[in-house]
Amino acid sequence: MAANNSINTLRLMRSLIRELRLVKKSSPKDTMAYSFLVDQFRKNQVTSEKHCKAHNEMLHQAQTYLCMLKSTREHEAIQTVYRRGERTIEESARLVGLKLPKPAGE
Repeated sequence: MAANNSINTLRLMRSLIRELRLVKKSSPKDTMAYSFLVDQFRKNQVTSEKHCKAHNEMLHQAQTYLCMLKSTREHEAIQTVYRRGERTIEESARLVGLKLPKPAGE
């Protein structure tokens, strides 16, 4: 069980670093956030001799932070796609493959 817990912790840390890399668009190792994450994971590391109660709290906070990073990145991606505002009726019809009827006077 301890090995499974350490694997989950390692996956969580790697996911956080991956998200930091996507935000920074470069290596996150030079950032303060990276240094803080590594320090926290090392400080709250559970060994066979030590059972850290704060470890579960740290994991919860890390999962929450990971969720926030992913959601922010996905929100920005959606905003870039749909930023231009409302479409006209003709554009909306064309988008779904329909054509509007021509006015009677034409």
